[in-house]
Amino acid sequence: MVLQLRLTIWVFCIFLIQLTTLYSQTNVLRFKRITSQHGLTSNRVTAVMQDSNGVLWVGNQIAINRFDGETTKMYHVAQNNNINQFVEDVYENVWVATEYGLYVLDKKKDEFVKVRCNVEKVNGLFNSNVLCLTYTKGNELIIGGNKNFLVKLKVGKNGQIINNSITILDKQKIDGYVTKIVKDSNSRFWFSTDKGEVLCLENGVVKKTYFANSGNTSYINDMAIDGFGNLWIATNGNGLYQYNIKNSSIKHFSKDESRAKQSINNNVVTKVYAQGKNVWIGTDGGGLNLYVQDKKTFNYYMYDFGNEFSLADNSVIDIQPGLNGVILLGTVHGGISVFRNNYKIENIPAKNFNFLIEDPQGSRVIEDSFNNIWLSAGRTGLRRYNPKTKTLTVFSDKGSDGFKGNIVLSLFEDKNKRLWVGTLREGVNTYDLKSNTFLNLPHANELKGVFAIAEDNDENIWIGHRKGISIYSKELKLINEIQLNTKSSLHSNQVSCLYKDLEGVMWIGTTDGLFKYEKRANGFVKSSYRHNSNDVNSLSSNNILSIGEMYDHSILISTYGEGLNKYVKNTGKFERLINEDKIKGAIIRGILKDKQNNIWLSTNIGLTKIDLKNKITNFGISDGISSFNGGAASIDSKGRIIMAGVFGFSYFQPENLKYINYFPHVFFTSVKGINGKNELEYPFSEFANDTVVIEPDSKLLNINFSSSELYSKSSINFQYLMVGLNENWQNLGTQNKISFSNLAPGEYDLRVRATNNPQLWNDQYTTLHVIIEPTFWQRPTVKFLMFIGFILLLRLVYRLRTSSIKKQKEKLQSLLDLKTIEVKQQEQKISQNKISMLEIEKQNQVLKQKKLEDELHFKIDELTNNTLRTMHKNNLLTDIKDKLKKELKNKTIDIKSLEDIVDHINDSFILDADWESFYTLFNQVHPTFVKTLKQQYPSLSEREVRLCALILIDFSSQHMATLFGISLTSVKVARHRLRKKLDIPNDKSVKQFMLDISVD
Repeated sequence: MVLQLRLTIWVFCIFLIQLTTLYSQTNVLRFKRITSQHGLTSNRVTAVMQDSNGVLWVGNQIAINRFDGETTKMYHVAQNNNINQFVEDVYENVWVATEYGLYVLDKKKDEFVKVRCNVEKVNGLFNSNVLCLTYTKGNELIIGGNKNFLVKLKVGKNGQIINNSITILDKQKIDGYVTKIVKDSNSRFWFSTDKGEVLCLENGVVKKTYFANSGNTSYINDMAIDGFGNLWIATNGNGLYQYNIKNSSIKHFSKDESRAKQSINNNVVTKVYAQGKNVWIGTDGGGLNLYVQDKKTFNYYMYDFGNEFSLADNSVIDIQPGLNGVILLGTVHGGISVFRNNYKIENIPAKNFNFLIEDPQGSRVIEDSFNNIWLSAGRTGLRRYNPKTKTLTVFSDKGSDGFKGNIVLSLFEDKNKRLWVGTLREGVNTYDLKSNTFLNLPHANELKGVFAIAEDNDENIWIGHRKGISIYSKELKLINEIQLNTKSSLHSNQVSCLYKDLEGVMWIGTTDGLFKYEKRANGFVKSSYRHNSNDVNSLSSNNILSIGEMYDHSILISTYGEGLNKYVKNTGKFERLINEDKIKGAIIRGILKDKQNNIWLSTNIGLTKIDLKNKITNFGISDGISSFNGGAASIDSKGRIIMAGVFGFSYFQPENLKYINYFPHVFFTSVKGINGKNELEYPFSEFANDTVVIEPDSKLLNINFSSSELYSKSSINFQYLMVGLNENWQNLGTQNKISFSNLAPGEYDLRVRATNNPQLWNDQYTTLHVIIEPTFWQRPTVKFLMFIGFILLLRLVYRLRTSSIKKQKEKLQSLLDLKTIEVKQQEQKISQNKISMLEIEKQNQVLKQKKLEDELHFKIDELTNNTLRTMHKNNLLTDIKDKLKKELKNKTIDIKSLEDIVDHINDSFILDADWESFYTLFNQVHPTFVKTLKQQYPSLSEREVRLCALILIDFSSQHMATLFGISLTSVKVARHRLRKKLDIPNDKSVKQFMLDISVD
C-alpha cells in the first residue's frame, strides 16, 4: 500500500512537470566505505593514511586504528586526543601529530610512544598541539604546531631523533601557528598559518609571499601543490585559493549558486589534494568537490540516501592518496570513503530523471535520429532527454499525450523515424519523431509482454510478444503473425529478443529455443535450434536473452544463466563461451558492437568486452559500471556506450574504458601456531620486521596476509612460494591465508605476491622469514650432547661387558675343567657300555644269521618239494596223454577210462597252483629277480623265466627235464639257447649271471 502511494505521488509529480532542465552532470565515482562495522572505534575520522605496506592507519579522538583489511587493532594515545596527521618515513616508521603531542610507533613494543629530545624548547612543541608534519627525501622531519616556530630534525632507523640534527627555524617571521607544510619541485617549503598567511622557506630562510595581497585572514586548513606550479589553499570559511608560485597570480573560488559547476559548493574547505589536472576539495557540508583544471569546471559528489556507493558523509576532514590509485577520505560521520581516481564515465543522477529509488529495475536506452536519448524508467513510464538543451520529457500512462503503459520493455527506431515502445501489459506505442505525436497501430493493445522489436529488409516491423511474432508493414498494417512453437507449453512462444543480421536473416530468441527465418521468394525458411544435453555443439540453454553479431559474421546468442554461445555459419555448430573465469556474468541481457568492432556484453555483473583478438575484459562496480537488472547498454551516434538504471544515465567512449593491471603490495596480518589443543597467536611485533620465530613442536602453522588493495579486494588473486619446501609458485585464488603442517625445524622464506589479473604476475613479492624452533630434543647442542652421551654409554657398556665376559670366561674355564673330567669318566663308561652292546649285538647277529639260514633251508626245501610236485604233474600229463592215445585207438569209448583221465586233469590243475606257490616262495628269497629279469629281457618266454629261476636255486638238469617233461638233451639245448639269448659271456656261468641279476 505504501509503495502504491509513493508510486501515485511520483506519477502525479511527473504529470505536473513534463519538462525538466538537467544541470547536474558529473563523472561517475563509486565510493567504498570503511566504518565502525569494520572495527573502527569511531566513524569520525580526523586523519587517515595508507602506509607503504598497505596497512590503513585511522585516527579519531578515541584511539588510533590499524586496519589490515580484515581486522582492526586499537592504539590508545591519551584520552580525547585528536589525531591531526600521519606520516611515514623511509624506515617505515609511523609518526603521528596529535592534539597532545608527537608520537611514533615502537615496532618492538607494538605501541605508540611520545617523542622526546634533549632540547627543552623543542619538547615544548612535541608536547603541544602538533598540527602538521612533512617528511623530506633527506630523511628529515619538519614539524609545526601551536608554537610560533618550526622544527627540523633527522630521524634514525628505529624512529629515534638524532639530537645534533635539531634546528629551530626563523621564529621571528612566523606570526601564529603553522597549520600545513608542503614542498614544491624546487625543494622550497610553503607553509600556512592560522592567521591566513602563506610563507616560504628557502635555504633555511622564511620569507613572506605575494599571497598576502589576497586579503585572506581566515584560518588555512590545508594546502596542496600541483604539477603546474599552483598552490591550492583551503580556508575555513573563505573558500579556495589558487596561488601560482611562478607568477604570483591569485584566483579565488567561493560558493556562487548562480554559477553552477563554476564554483565550489561550500566555503568551508577542510582539505585539498592535487593530482594531475584534478584538484580534490573536501568541504564541511558540501561533500567532495572536483575541479578539473583543463575544463575549468567543478563536479560535486555528495551523500545520497540509499546509495551505498555514494560519498559516506558530506563533511570531509581528510584527503590522502592511497596505494593502487585510490584516494582516501576521512569524514565526520561516515568513517572512510575510498574511491579509485580512474573515472572515464559521465553520469546524470537518477533523481534528475525522476526515477523511483525503490525500483531497482534496469533501463532500456537508445538514441534517436535527432540525438535525443530515450530511456525506460522502471515502473514509471518513459523518459526523453535532450543532451543539447539538457531538458527531460516524461511520458506515462497518466499523461494526455497518448502514451500507454508504465513498464517499458523494449525500444526501437525504424527507418521512417518512428519510435516503437513495447510494454509489459499495454501493448505497443508508436511515436512519430518528426511530428512528436503518437500514431494509431491496429491491435497494438492486444500484444502483451513485448520484449523485442526489429525491422527487416523490407521495412516491415517484427514485434516479439508472449504469443509469438506480429509483423507490421511500413504503412502500419498487420500483415503476418507467426506462432513459433505449436506443440510446446504456453510460455514457449514468449519472444525475448529479435535480431537482423548483415545478410538480412531474422533471428528470434525465445524462452524455449532459437529460431532463424530466411526470406525466400515464396515466404520464409524456418530453422530451429534447441539445447541437447548429449551434444556439446548445441545451445547451452533454451532460454535466450539477446542476440548479436561479431565482425566475422558469427552470431552471438546469450542465455539466462548459461553464458554465451557463438553460432558459426559455415559449420552450423554452436561454440559455448561460458567459462566464468573469462565472462564473469552468467546472465547476459544485451550484445552490442562498437565502432572498433569490439563486442560489449551487458551482464548481471557489469560490462564485458571482447576485442578483435578475443581477449575478454570484465568491468564491474569498481570501474563505475553497475550490474544490468532488466536493461542493457546501447551505442549512440558518437560511438559512446550509453546505459541507464537506478544509478541514472551514464555514457563513455569505449576506447577510454581500460582495465588497469596492478600488483598490490602484500603484508602479513597474523601468524598462529597450533600444538594439539593449544593455539598461540604471535603479536604484530613478532613479525613486524618480516621475521617470525615459531615455538617448538607446532603441528599446524596458519599465516594470514592481506593486500594494499582497499577498493576491490575481491578481485585480488594470490600466489605463494615456500622456499625450502616448494619449487614453483602455488596458486591460492582469492584466499588470503596459508596453512602448513608438521614443518621440520629450520628456516624458511615464505613469499607471497598479488595481482588483480590472474593471467599476469610480476616478480614483486613480500617475504616472511619463518624460523621453526626445534624442540629440546631437536636442538643441535642437545643432539651433540646426546651423541657424546651415547658414545660414553657405549664405552661404559663395552667395558662392563668386557669385564663380565672375562669373569664368565674364568668361571666357564673352571666349569669346563670340571666337566672335562666328568666327560672323560662318562666317555669311559660309555665305551664300556658300547663294547657290551656290541657283544650283545654280535650275538644277536649270529642268531639272526642262523635264523636266516634255517629259513633259507626251509625255503629251498619248499622249492624242492614244489619242483617235485611239478615233476609229478608232468608225469600225470604224460600218463593222460598216453591214455588218450590209447582211447583213440579203441573203437568204443570206455567211460571208466575217461573218468580216470578227468581225475588226472584235476590233479594237473592242482599242480598249476603249485607253480604260483613256487613263485610266492621264490620271491621271498629273491624278491627282485623275476621283475628285474623281465624288465631287462622282455623277450623271454614264461618257460625261459622258470628255467632261469630253477638255475638260480641250483636245480639239476635231470630234475629240470622231469619237471618240464622233456629229455635231458632238451634241457641242455634250452640252457644253451638261454645263454645266447641273454648274451652271457663265455667266462661266466649261467648261475653266476643269474646271481648278478638277483643282486641288482
